Amino acid sequence: MGIVGRDFIATKDVNFDRTISYNNGVNIPYDSSFRIAPAGKVLLCIEGGSAGRKIAITDRDVCFGNKLACFDTILINDLYLYNILQSNEFLAIFKSSISGIIGGVSINTLKDFIIPIPPFNEQERIVNKINSCEPLLKDYELAESKLTSLESEFPEKLKKSILQYAIEGKLVKQDPNDEPASVLLERIKIEKEKLIKEGKIKRDKNESYIYQGDDKNYYENLPLGWECTTLSKVISLVSGTDLKPEDYSSSNIGIPYITGASNITENNEILINRFTNKKYINSKQNDILLSCKGTVGKIVINNIGDIHIARQFMGIKSFVNREFLIIYLKALISKLVSEAKSIIPGIDRSQILTKEMLLPPENEQLRISNKVNVILAQIIN
Repeated sequence: MGIVGRDFIATKDVNFDRTISYNNGVNIPYDSSFRIAPAGKVLLCIEGGSAGRKIAITDRDVCFGNKLACFDTILINDLYLYNILQSNEFLAIFKSSISGIIGGVSINTLKDFIIPIPPFNEQERIVNKINSCEPLLKDYELAESKLTSLESEFPEKLKKSILQYAIEGKLVKQDPNDEPASVLLERIKIEKEKLIKEGKIKRDKNESYIYQGDDKNYYENLPLGWECTTLSKVISLVSGTDLKPEDYSSSNIGIPYITGASNITENNEILINRFTNKKYINSKQNDILLSCKGTVGKIVINNIGDIHIARQFMGIKSFVNREFLIIYLKALISKLVSEAKSIIPGIDRSQILTKEMLLPPENEQLRISNKVNVILAQIIN
């Protein structure tokens, strides 16, 4: 049979939402000499990190710990006092009176605090007015919380919208004098074949093609001069390979070895902390590096030169405006992340190469890139 007595309330049992957790399993026998807070009285935390912040009204007689103060009033409405103790004026006085290593306000100091006390009937009217406003205050608090959330999310959502508009041809006007993207695609095809013959890039065996189906609406609605293609037509992609531990070190000997998204700093720069003497170079100056394992979708430009990238990266050589391609990849990131599967999230090369791309004329790519950079700079600032 459990001990019969009063609930014991410590600071931890007084919650920040002004409720009390009574069922903590601690009871004090009725014949104990513990201090008692009667039902309907105010408990306020007066010591420690929660001093002045935790407050509640008891709904039963309880025993309470030494970091709490019970306000057992005489001829003062307890709910009126409860509201006064939450006012900005009282909290300012309370905070200015905190002292000691732990931080708190003594009972004797509390007794000297001056608070406004109107006639008892007016106290009741004040409490009733506050209670009538409580639903409105809760609605206001909810609205404020939603507004705060929207404000924090707005820059990122706006950024995504701008990137999406950019790759759909809605950000800048089309110029009929621009050379069509179809001509650019033919030039890219010729250039890629030349580089393949020279051994500078490899032919992608799984290069995909876009065929026009019976539904011509999608293609008829393309912006002027744009073409529908796939990434495989406008990039050369190299998958990274992992090195054995004995093939790299932290000593500055050989070429940099980039192993994962942790090598990309918050300032979008490459952090070099490993080097390899292996002659295998799989990324060159100006390649776009895309993290594809673990953390998916981080993008950085290889501004170092010859480096070796691990499996966590793909190296992308662009045959279109590099900044426009980065815009396209950033707009694609959320889709790539959703496609990343397995225990350790990851995407493979086919998921990149087969992605459809609306390709604008070369001059328009430049105009889009410049426009996006201007807008994003304004959002960040």
